[in-house]
Amino acid sequence: MARKSRPTFPMAPASDAEEAAPKPVRRSPMFAKGAASLETALKSAAAEERMFRNLPIAQIDPSPIRDRIDIAEGLEVLKRSLAEDGQQIPILVRPLPGDRYEIVTGRRRLRALTELGQDTIQAFVRRMSDEEAFVAQGIENNARLETSFIERARTILSALEAGFTQVQVEKFLGVDQTMISRMKSIYTAVGEDLVVRIGPARGVGRRKWDRLAKLLREGDAALVRSDLPDSTERFDALLEQLEAREATPPAPQAEPRTPKPAQEAPVVTTRRGTQLTVKLREDIPDDFLDYLAKEIPALLEAYKARG
Repeated sequence: MARKSRPTFPMAPASDAEEAAPKPVRRSPMFAKGAASLETALKSAAAEERMFRNLPIAQIDPSPIRDRIDIAEGLEVLKRSLAEDGQQIPILVRPLPGDRYEIVTGRRRLRALTELGQDTIQAFVRRMSDEEAFVAQGIENNARLETSFIERARTILSALEAGFTQVQVEKFLGVDQTMISRMKSIYTAVGEDLVVRIGPARGVGRRKWDRLAKLLREGDAALVRSDLPDSTERFDALLEQLEAREATPPAPQAEPRTPKPAQEAPVVTTRRGTQLTVKLREDIPDDFLDYLAKEIPALLEAYKARG
């Protein structure tokens, strides 16, 4: 029968205190703990950035980059959606001095909730430079379908007015500098007032806007038909009017008549008391005075005969 093996050195039975004492926990090396803490901190910061806050709408300022022409376009549909389902996507803002914020993306949501009477809005708050905010806004615009030519031109012009260079605009928006200059020139020629009256005019390209700019005269903004609800229709109607005016030759204007110079009288007489001085024009022969002197008696008799 096999014998049980015994330990070489017999062990004493453990006391109750030893049984109750917990086993020592092995600590991780200090550098491993530091790395884990850093990873945890980074995850925490990223999570905090993804968290949104409820911000007072009154503390949010507009962006200096003006791209949308008619921010109210289709706003009623968005308002109904927000009223029924609530705000599903937070807006993006960046902090400004003095507990203020600047809208970066989500201006239509901000406008819609404002009109619905909301006091607060869900928003991601992210510290961003001017360049980063501009890029983020440009990405949102490019993601929208049917961004119109004149809206892109407006974005470029407002970016240049805000202090960005053409090189930065080219880099951020992907529009070459030649096109930037053309778009700026067209928008400036048409003017902010007329652009706002027309609207975004989606589908109308550079050539038509350039044609409109060349046909415009002072005061033509009054020709925009406000009765047409669609901005593309307003653009087409205005361009049609201007082209029809260009095709109609102006009515010939009558040349002003030059008044004929007053012709000098052939005989000029000057009377002083009982004296009569007779002065002849240069083309009257001098012997006319002899003839006149001879005829005076006959003229006198004829005068008497008339009574």
